[in-house]
Amino acid sequence: MGFSIGKTVLKIFATVMGFTILFAMLYPVLFIIVQSITPEKGIILTSLTQVFEYGVTFENYLRAFQDPLFYSALVNSAIISFLTIVISVAVITPASYAFSRFKFFGKDTLLYVYLILSQVGGGFGIIAVIALFMFLVILNSWGIPIFNMWVLPFIYASGAVPFQTWLIKTYFDNLPKELDEAAFIDGASWSQIVFKIVLPASRSAMVIITLFSFMGAWGEFFVANLLRIQTLGAYIFQTAIGPRGEQAPSLFASLALIYAMPVILVYIFAQRYIGEAYRMGAVKG
Repeated sequence: MGFSIGKTVLKIFATVMGFTILFAMLYPVLFIIVQSITPEKGIILTSLTQVFEYGVTFENYLRAFQDPLFYSALVNSAIISFLTIVISVAVITPASYAFSRFKFFGKDTLLYVYLILSQVGGGFGIIAVIALFMFLVILNSWGIPIFNMWVLPFIYASGAVPFQTWLIKTYFDNLPKELDEAAFIDGASWSQIVFKIVLPASRSAMVIITLFSFMGAWGEFFVANLLRIQTLGAYIFQTAIGPRGEQAPSLFASLALIYAMPVILVYIFAQRYIGEAYRMGAVKG
């Protein structure tokens, strides 16, 4: 009897703790949603109950969709993200396949370099951005037009190569080599094996590349703003919180939610592929 009561109390305690943690995680999201429908532009909410004081409005969302610059930035971000995905798949897939299937001089060293480049951040990341900017300035001084949106997909894709090559190589290590050998015996070239045999058989891995490449390109704002390229992230900064912005918390909250929606939808779509990639080893915890 005592054991049964103790077990019931433990379940109640675990349930309460679970709901408490869930509320703590969802509270910031709920707070942003409430802030986005607050009519007062310069008011930063300190409590969710203030929504009853100020009322509810969707003016901030309507204002965003009525701004031509918003659509221009949205199109730019969509194009840049799509091109980043295409370049990433075209580069990372054969690179991962080569690291998985072939032995060549410097393979282990290059893999460790990839690992280091994909893990370090902080001050090293800032130095890398400064070096990148100086490199682009030098190219521009040579007459090479680099301050345009078409440069960003190559920058974003190059940043994705080290980390994602490691991930997809692990996935390819678990694919049966008989697929490659049978195709090679039938006379297929290496490019055909990679893009017509291995790639279709690695749908989950391709979804992982697409997901991370899209998130990296869609969510990046610093380099785009540095190069004065009007992506959606740069537009939000310049419109709502930047030096030329209006310092409008409600407008910023609504734009941030719009900005986050594509990533949320992509995650929802990719859930089952991410699970399969986990099982095959492409995603490591």
